[in-house]
Amino acid sequence: MVIPAMDYIDEVFMTGMLDEERFDPSIRAAIGLAKKTLNKYYSLTDTSDLYRIAMVLHPCHKLEYFRHAKWEADWIKTASDLVRNTYETSYASHEVRRSPASAHAANVSENKDHSTNIFDRLPSFSKVDCMSMADELDSYLAASVEDINVGDAIQWWSERQSMYPHL
Repeated sequence: MVIPAMDYIDEVFMTGMLDEERFDPSIRAAIGLAKKTLNKYYSLTDTSDLYRIAMVLHPCHKLEYFRHAKWEADWIKTASDLVRNTYETSYASHEVRRSPASAHAANVSENKDHSTNIFDRLPSFSKVDCMSMADELDSYLAASVEDINVGDAIQWWSERQSMYPHL
């Protein structure tokens, strides 16, 4: 992901600029120019709704990345509001066509609900029903971040298509 990578590079550049014992002044000046250039382009991510939405919809980041990195509360709220508004205006009300695989998964789930084993139906053993929450986005954001490889986000979403059909 671009934003975590840029945050890391920015932190390394900042450390390098301040390390007078390790780096010659000319190296520190070069690092300072590189940091300035990086920040010029990094600031453009604030103008891109896509970057914010992608970060929030990445299962290992969500809004927690920004909180953990101590980003400004206003920026985090703006990102959250942007995802919420985009979801509500462009996705929440669209009809979802179920693929044969997701229909099969729904049938398996129904059969489990009718199991004769009473322990299969104990509330403490059941997964959170995402649809019982206000909407899919609330359910997704309320769930913990997932420990997945950064490049596996598309697969993660594909596997949860029936859980979050509008997201």
